[in-house]
Amino acid sequence: MPMLLSTFKPATGCTNASDFVVRCFVARLRGGITVVKHGRNRWCKSRLRVLHVHPDGSSLSWKPALGEPSSKKRPPKLDLTTCVEVRHAWSPDPDNPMFTGTPILRQKCEAANAHKSFALIFPKRTVDITAVTADQCKVLMEGFSALCFRLQVAKNVANSSNQQATTGGTTLNVGAGRLGGENDTAATLSVTMTNNSMRQQDGPQKKGRRR
Repeated sequence: MPMLLSTFKPATGCTNASDFVVRCFVARLRGGITVVKHGRNRWCKSRLRVLHVHPDGSSLSWKPALGEPSSKKRPPKLDLTTCVEVRHAWSPDPDNPMFTGTPILRQKCEAANAHKSFALIFPKRTVDITAVTADQCKVLMEGFSALCFRLQVAKNVANSSNQQATTGGTTLNVGAGRLGGENDTAATLSVTMTNNSMRQQDGPQKKGRRR
């Protein structure tokens, strides 16, 4: 299945969104995948985090890896159907054509680790990640590209079906209204014709009585 959506851009070179790829990746995410996550705040250090997907299969979150300090803040729950791009650290930054990756990757990811780093781009934030190995980075980029694509396709299909159902219901209601209007008009015409006929019949009788 080619990844062609106006609302989502997969990582460069990622073109496979088959059921097999998606199912295998979701299974791995449910078990947890340890990566280095770069904090958005300049004062936050890059920490080992375990990425995982919620039971709904479309919400991404993370937790501290074993041995890492825990945070009082509750980790966000990000809806993957709103992800707009999976971007490698070496891919161009549309907002800054002279640079690659994201501002956070450029600031916190060491040049030696850029080959195994990428980011998930959301409308109001990014999730910047450095994988443990280059192979893991490839698996993650391919997996997130396929999963986000399939989730958004499913969402678009569901929205389209809902719109068609709503439109169909409206059409039926309008049709019923039109049908009712025609019946009312027919009834009015019938009553009018009956009254005219009765008047025509009464006319000669009245004249006969006068004679």
